[in-house]
Amino acid sequence: MHTHHKVLLAGLEKRQRQRVHSQANDSYLSSGHRYYDVSIPSLRTLAKAWLEENKGVPDAEFLAMLDGLYRGKSYEEKVLAGILLSYHRAGRRAIGTKQLEAWLDGLVGWAEIDSLCQSAFTADEIVANWREWKRFIRTLSRDQNINKRRAALVFLTAPVRNSDDERPAALAFEIIDHLKAERDKMITKAVSWLLRSMLPHHQRTVSAYLRENRHSLPAIAVRETTRKIATGRK
Repeated sequence: MHTHHKVLLAGLEKRQRQRVHSQANDSYLSSGHRYYDVSIPSLRTLAKAWLEENKGVPDAEFLAMLDGLYRGKSYEEKVLAGILLSYHRAGRRAIGTKQLEAWLDGLVGWAEIDSLCQSAFTADEIVANWREWKRFIRTLSRDQNINKRRAALVFLTAPVRNSDDERPAALAFEIIDHLKAERDKMITKAVSWLLRSMLPHHQRTVSAYLRENRHSLPAIAVRETTRKIATGRK
């Protein structure tokens, strides 16, 4: 185990809560991995403290530590890796999509997938390397692993919400078309999330898409997106 990984794992163990199982887990976290029940604010505090103490950590060392966390046995190790990645722009520049796909192999369930795919990479970073990201997301959307198919949808939520570039939105509709027949909540909720994320820059197009596809889209996606358009709330 990498030295930095050991330090962070000790930090997780120190912050472990002692709640009964019904308080400490739910369907969102049901990855089957060990669960220390460390709160997200505590994970963020741990990540910030480590980065403050290790300013200027070489990219290779940072990636080696992340690789260890993503291969770790607990939910918290994997989520902590995503938080560290989101805080360390220089480290993100050293990571390619092949590395991301390898890490996705070890992630299971909504929370673990979303911790890497929702906000670790900014819209600008994805758009700046659009050709590679487009190919990567298309590949994920066709993977037999449902966790990777969800990742294809979630990776696009930040680009379509935070950028007015038309290319991520076009790919979002393509990926939704490819996955909209699935009825597992891992996918249907992500379809809804992606459609709602497009509203700040593409509301007219999303509205038209809902009208044309309301009978083939997951019902929850139609319902939640229609409500968001009408009220501005989720």
